[in-house]
Amino acid sequence: MAPGLLLVLALWVGCSPCRGREVPTQPRVRCRASRYPVAVDCFWTLPPAPRSATPTSFIATYRLGVAAHGESLPCLQQTPEATSCTIPDVHMFSMVPYVLNVTAVRPWGSSSSFVPFVPEQLIKPDPPEGVRLSVLPGQRLWVQWEPPRSWPFPELFSLKYWIRYKHHGSPRFRQVGPIETTSFTFRAVRPQARYCIQVAAQDLTDYGESSDWSLPAAPSTPLGK
Repeated sequence: MAPGLLLVLALWVGCSPCRGREVPTQPRVRCRASRYPVAVDCFWTLPPAPRSATPTSFIATYRLGVAAHGESLPCLQQTPEATSCTIPDVHMFSMVPYVLNVTAVRPWGSSSSFVPFVPEQLIKPDPPEGVRLSVLPGQRLWVQWEPPRSWPFPELFSLKYWIRYKHHGSPRFRQVGPIETTSFTFRAVRPQARYCIQVAAQDLTDYGESSDWSLPAAPSTPLGK
């Protein structure tokens, strides 16, 4: 066999996946704008590397626009091994999308994921906070809450809210909304009943999606007759 052919075969065997090394997999990336317009936060997962004592590091960058020659900036990570990063100072209502590039670096190779996105489409506030109930005369129940603390400018970027409720023992929730204030009064509620009430928030102009439901709140005492 010719020496050149032997060399080619040796190189192929040395690089073959049959030696047990994992073929690099791409990070699975998701982004969310729960702090719009201050930042977009991105997270990713990657299957663990067996038989590797070296932790995987990541390089995260972003650019505005899909053109490859656009200027790339670092997506801020706490450490190179962190599986999240932050894009600060979002360009609002940009006519071109952002592109996030997350590269996983392992001893045997690297793999990248490219994620284009428009920040407004990623808006998902955190759940409202401080949901509390007050019993009022006349079989009324007053619900109050605050915008999530992570939502930076509620006076400028208003939220609207939905309420879901049920009395204990009921199999399903009913829903009220949207509501543009941070309180609501239920009327003609059942005497001596206990209610489970949760609140969700969404951008007032319908960008993105609504938050998860808040922690449930219930009155400290049953409603009086």
